[in-house]
Amino acid sequence: MRAPALGWQLVLAFALSLLVLVGLIGWLQNVHILTANGMYKSIQAEPWIADPATARLDPSNYLYFPLYGALCRLLDALGIQRGVPWKQLAYINAFWASLCIVFVYAFVHRVTASARAAALAAIFHFGGGFFLLLAVISEDIMPGYTLVFGAMALAGLWFDRPSHARVAIVGAVFTLGWLIEWRLMFPTLPALLLALSLSGGPALRRVGYIVVLCVAILVVSGVVQLLWDGHNGAVGLHDLLWTGKGVASGWAGVSWHKAWMMLSGIGNSFLIMGGFTDPLAARHLAFPLSVSVLLQGAIFVVAVAMLWPQRADRRLRAIALVFLGTLGVGEVFNFYAQPQDPQMQINVMPWLTVAWGLLAATLLTTSHRPRALLFLAVLSLAPLVWNGTQLARWRGGDQAALAALAAIEKRFPPDSTVFVYWGFEPITVWQYSLWSRTWDWDGAAPVGPAPAADPKFKWIAVNAGAIRHPDWTAEQHAASIKRDIDQALDRGYRVVVSDVWNWSAVELAGQLGGLSAAARAPAIYHMLHDDYRAQPVFSDPTVGTYYELRRR
Repeated sequence: MRAPALGWQLVLAFALSLLVLVGLIGWLQNVHILTANGMYKSIQAEPWIADPATARLDPSNYLYFPLYGALCRLLDALGIQRGVPWKQLAYINAFWASLCIVFVYAFVHRVTASARAAALAAIFHFGGGFFLLLAVISEDIMPGYTLVFGAMALAGLWFDRPSHARVAIVGAVFTLGWLIEWRLMFPTLPALLLALSLSGGPALRRVGYIVVLCVAILVVSGVVQLLWDGHNGAVGLHDLLWTGKGVASGWAGVSWHKAWMMLSGIGNSFLIMGGFTDPLAARHLAFPLSVSVLLQGAIFVVAVAMLWPQRADRRLRAIALVFLGTLGVGEVFNFYAQPQDPQMQINVMPWLTVAWGLLAATLLTTSHRPRALLFLAVLSLAPLVWNGTQLARWRGGDQAALAALAAIEKRFPPDSTVFVYWGFEPITVWQYSLWSRTWDWDGAAPVGPAPAADPKFKWIAVNAGAIRHPDWTAEQHAASIKRDIDQALDRGYRVVVSDVWNWSAVELAGQLGGLSAAARAPAIYHMLHDDYRAQPVFSDPTVGTYYELRRR
């Protein structure tokens, strides 16, 4: 029986991936698993859906909002989740994730000439922890990641014997990817440059290829900049190349707390184990997270051992430089930023899929017994089974959040209530989105005396000073929170605080450790508990307990 042509194999890979992901989204009914950042992105996308001519460009997501605005309008026209962009974004992500699976299949098939190895690699990648997660929620990384992965795959195939045209194509695809999400530039660009510099041939020719890559990046960026010139929020080429997103904020910086968060990020990127939010949670789950990391290490060691006899192969060397180079540079960058974040880890971890695909091809070549294929198929499916089971724990989360929001509004009239939150509670995103698009006070209380209907959502975030004011002392941070609370009480508002009230100083330090601000915990803790008292007044299984705050 003749094997189907590669084109049909790719169509089948796309169709099956999309079918499974769409079914999973509908079954889970929760497009905010682990992170509600996609809700904010859907709010930013609303002007691009309603009136693209006046919508504002975001320098760090220059192509994302125009692209997703157009795709949301398409879904509206098709009657798919019409008028609910925060759900539509998940379905669009499923499309891009399915396209990424096509890239994985085509890449491994081209390298190994094995449809079986390509299928095993595609299944393995599909089931990876953060890939599967980001394919079924509304986070914004998937389209940019898919294009950057495509550029990496092309570089792995072509940079063993590069040509000017091939290098230019890689640069163009890569640039379109990071123009969707600016931070995607940094882990992969050094790896591409390294692969070209070691591609063989005269040194002058290699320098020429590097120049072509840089020119391609600048030309594509420049064309995009010119096409949007004059639009609301448009920036110049320099500001497009360097937006500074995340720099000089609480997310930036190096500390030992981030070692635990790195363990969380790398471990969960393969097998979802938990411990996503802070160093303390990752420390409590150190063993299962370490198991996931050790399994990845085992795949790496076995792949290297089996492929070592082919170390002189120029294509294999190019693949290693691109994918392992991205891993190395990316994890250094992540350690400075947010190593636990799925969207920070997904683009530096595809080396694992490549290693698995090459390993599978080698094993299938050396062993022609059906048992070998069955064994590899089971192992390739294992991450999908595990991670799918883990995601099921959050099933129905969106409806539960809406029900909790209605209960909160009934218990605490918004016109006379100010909420004190840690700042990352998922319910805050729902209040922000569906009550009023107002940020936390952060030292400025833009409300008059109670009751005040506008804005509907009035809140204070404990973590605001760590995020926006990394130069503050602990005392300044604590004083800012106290000033906000006192202003709310002085103006006649009822002040209620979330479960952050029950955190110990150690737990608060663990949470602040993710923002390089653990040293601020004692001052903030003592300010809250020395100056105020609180008693429980409301409890909900989705959002926890609320306490009413009063001065001592």
